Amino acid sequence: MKIIFLLTFILSEVAWARPLRRFLPTDEATVREDFARILKKAELTGSVELKFQGEEKNVARVLCEKDKVVVDVHAGEHWGQVFYMTLQRLGFLFPHPRWQVSPKIDQIRKQCGKSFTWKPALPYHGFHFHTLHPNEWMQGFLLGKTEIAIDTVRWLARNQQNIFDLSLLRMDDEVIFKNLREPFALAKKFGIHAGITLGMAFHQQKSYKLIPLPATFFDSWSLSALEDNLTNMLKNINVSYLNLESGTSEFTPANYQRTIKWMEKSAEIAGKFNVEVVVKIHTSSNQSDPEFGNYNFLPAKANADVGILPHTVFLYGINDEKAPMYGNKNFHAIRDFMIQENPKRRTWFYPETSYYLGLDIDVPLLLTDYLLTRANDTKFLHAKGINGQLNFSTGQEAGFWLLDWSYTLFNNLDYHFDPLIGITLLEEDRDEWARILDFQHRMFIENDLISIVTFPSLGDELMPGLHQTLKRNLMSQLAENPEALKKEIEDLQGGLINVPLSSGVKNQELASLWNLTRMRLSHALNVRQALLLPDQRKEFLDVAARVRMDAQKNMDIMVKHFTRYPEAQLYEKYANPTAYQFGYLYSAKDLYYWRREEEQVREQNFSWTFMTLHSYWNLIRGWVLSR
Repeated sequence: MKIIFLLTFILSEVAWARPLRRFLPTDEATVREDFARILKKAELTGSVELKFQGEEKNVARVLCEKDKVVVDVHAGEHWGQVFYMTLQRLGFLFPHPRWQVSPKIDQIRKQCGKSFTWKPALPYHGFHFHTLHPNEWMQGFLLGKTEIAIDTVRWLARNQQNIFDLSLLRMDDEVIFKNLREPFALAKKFGIHAGITLGMAFHQQKSYKLIPLPATFFDSWSLSALEDNLTNMLKNINVSYLNLESGTSEFTPANYQRTIKWMEKSAEIAGKFNVEVVVKIHTSSNQSDPEFGNYNFLPAKANADVGILPHTVFLYGINDEKAPMYGNKNFHAIRDFMIQENPKRRTWFYPETSYYLGLDIDVPLLLTDYLLTRANDTKFLHAKGINGQLNFSTGQEAGFWLLDWSYTLFNNLDYHFDPLIGITLLEEDRDEWARILDFQHRMFIENDLISIVTFPSLGDELMPGLHQTLKRNLMSQLAENPEALKKEIEDLQGGLINVPLSSGVKNQELASLWNLTRMRLSHALNVRQALLLPDQRKEFLDVAARVRMDAQKNMDIMVKHFTRYPEAQLYEKYANPTAYQFGYLYSAKDLYYWRREEEQVREQNFSWTFMTLHSYWNLIRGWVLSR
């Protein structure tokens, strides 16, 4: 009996270590229909054929006949990933949901006789589409522009991803149910697990939540509301997992003991629908209790049904010694918590590969350390036996497709976690890009220029010194501290000495974005020189304005030639259900943050209300008021 009990215990522990309890079967008809679309776009209809045999080898052979090429797939439950991986090796690339790179038939025939095996670094790999920000996915999945959502699901399948979720907003339930039905059904046919992100009591950024604010102070009321609302949700949306937010915001906790009850109750309800629960583990460092410790680590005190999503932000890696975000020195506590809990419960890593509100995507900047970080982190996850990774993304326009697409490639062990694999597949100059990566890592990360070329968030300016997003000197602080200001000027001058040009970058969109990034160095320098030297303020600000106008030409190229979602209003101001009444690239279109920094110095006005983009009422409604 002791042996039987021991075996039962071990097997149960192994089961809990699995993020999901089953892989989804791939529908052959769906893949064949998608393949026909790919071939038609490549003008190769009839030239390449799919042959599928259900086996457990996860191998595809390229067989060449006189008049056609046959992709002969011998695989089991992963056969869809095997097939699309093989297409990639033949030269079919899908860097963006609306951009297909197609090989010629002669290029395909060079692979005749070769076999390719699907070897993922992690069994589960995919995306969290952060629709709390006004992006293409908010429009596609939540506002009924379903073609965007369908294109996104196809992109996931074509890049061998098998999990994704998106944030629900405070909208009419029936609208949510209706708009998610078709894309979620298609995802399941591709063998992709679909999930939803929502708050148990999360009041931030108009997030959908299960518990009204007054109910959070009472056990019975909060648990009753959670059960009613979550049951209704799971009856109407066909999902594999729930991505839950635990606090009332990412910086404010609810009652610690009550939160554990909410987590376990959510998992209990979800289990009745064969749905898994994972809870986001935030990086905020201001929530601690003498009895329970760090609020973000509360899932460790819940039962094993409660999985975790250890979260890191911005472009710092989980092993980096320096990651000065949200009051942290680095992310080692998140790393250690993930390793500690991995044997006990479902554990997926949850990094962030674009940051909205001042740090990159809406500036815009092309920050190549994301490539280094995602490659190194995936290598670490593979070595530590972490079962899954869910990448937080704000959007893929303005060159951010390169970061998200490269992230998908890092999950293929044949690519050896090469940070430049995406660049290589696009036939860019590896040496040129290696120089860009080396420059950015040395200057932006090691020398901290990232805190100078990016901009503070609204919260940083509203509450200076209190839990800053990224450790930095605000312009108001630099105005009162000449020594710190001189240091930033010296650092920028050092960075500009060896900054690589964009002449070796072939892709026009990426070249324009790199031009913007390196021009921001010069812009930031001249603004700070204007702040340091009042007698020459006008001259330096005039130079800064000229740099900005030159940078604007590059931004105009992206808007004119690389707007792939015109229907999503990404560069426009418009009413929408998020807390931000403009697309996530609205401020990038006319380099708003650059102009604002110039005007702050010109007017000597460093108030958070100066030239603000934000509606106070929308922020209050989005962050404070309940549904």
